[in-house]
Amino acid sequence: MPSELNCRVILGIIIALFLFVAEGINYSQLAPFFPNEAELRKDLSEFAVGVINSVFDFANLIFSASLPLFAKPELNKFLFVSGTSFGAVSNICFGVLGNGPGGWWFASMCFFCRVVMGMGAAMLWATGVPMLTSMAPSYAGRIASLIDLGGYMYPFLVSGSIELVFVFIAMACIPTSPAASRRATVLKDDEAINNCDDYALEDSDNEHSDVKLLNPKEAPSGSSSGGSSSSNSNDEDSTGEAFAKYLSYPGVWLVSLFFLTASVPFGLFDVALSPFLLDTFNIDGDTAGLYFLSMGALYAIFTQFVGHAVDKGLGAYIFFWSCIATVFVSFLFSVPWWFPAIESKVYIGSILALDGIALSGTFVPVYFLLQEIARTSGFMYGEDRLQLVVGIWINFVMSAGRIIGSCVFGGLIYPKIGFYEASFITSVLFLFSTILSNGYLISSHNYRRIYFKAPPIEDTSQRSDD
Repeated sequence: MPSELNCRVILGIIIALFLFVAEGINYSQLAPFFPNEAELRKDLSEFAVGVINSVFDFANLIFSASLPLFAKPELNKFLFVSGTSFGAVSNICFGVLGNGPGGWWFASMCFFCRVVMGMGAAMLWATGVPMLTSMAPSYAGRIASLIDLGGYMYPFLVSGSIELVFVFIAMACIPTSPAASRRATVLKDDEAINNCDDYALEDSDNEHSDVKLLNPKEAPSGSSSGGSSSSNSNDEDSTGEAFAKYLSYPGVWLVSLFFLTASVPFGLFDVALSPFLLDTFNIDGDTAGLYFLSMGALYAIFTQFVGHAVDKGLGAYIFFWSCIATVFVSFLFSVPWWFPAIESKVYIGSILALDGIALSGTFVPVYFLLQEIARTSGFMYGEDRLQLVVGIWINFVMSAGRIIGSCVFGGLIYPKIGFYEASFITSVLFLFSTILSNGYLISSHNYRRIYFKAPPIEDTSQRSDD
């Protein structure tokens, strides 16, 4: 077992992953159940359903934008546990609303619950991924891939209750500072103690490792005594300053553009897919969940293989070709628009399954790819802060895409032109963003093997002596 792993770290990772699974259930169960519940039983319009669905992402977007003002790596555990608690309680309340009256009362209470859910999701997703990957950097890709696993009232009550139970376990198991936990574990190892004065020696073992440690020579110019001065400087820098610097890199925007458009269909499906299946094939919300399962299950299965490949340095290659595959599959959604004869339940289920496979190669690699773009562009605010900034940014971009998908495409475009036509427009957006994202990867020479660095293990005794 690698020295960075101990019983507490392993248990903390497992518990946190269970919380992500419960949060994933919250995402997936809304689309098949809520639209039909709201429209058929609570007398809400398609536009109202789109607003209620998207307000989650509005709250997520706004709260994510505010996180750089106060978030820092030391608060990752607190924000993660707090966000999970908010999401669990509001999810249970959201499920209970099905027993109340309809109309404006139902809409307003759903609106409020979804706002709280969005705030909780912002804290969970923005801090959870950097926190978990820093706990075991050698398995960062595989951990990130596991995060994607994931009547009307009971699914919400069950998933919310699961989250609440595991919140208390997570408070005890997850280290407050993953970097400090790794430091304590490594210093127990004789080899680490003997080399603590020069932790980043590039010996033959490091050259063949999946994760390459940050070398002192990569610290900002003018720093002395290894990485201690750099660390002191980074402690004084705020996450807001690091976030602003991160957004000044053009590559971040170009690669993120695909991720923005990739989130649009999720918002569209949340609002439109279940009503479309009901209107076209007379499939109710309970059965519609099976169609969402075909996409979600294959997505979760294939991300496990993606995680292993990312740890081997293949993240850029996987992201590049997954973008192309996603564009191809997205156009298949609109094929029945031109050839109505192929329209069938089997065809829709098959395309959803292919979409899950194609998308599985996008989320995990992009998290690490955006880190590498920042490093090669000169980001000098520390690895822990870089991971937090990337987590906040990805959550922000995903929320923006889902808002566009649920409000614009699901609430406005879909009712006017239909599901196939709306899907075709999203496919054109996919094509445009893929050209820009993949074009940047090639032109910037980031289409290559990329090995990701762990935050350096500092010798705290030197800093205390200084």
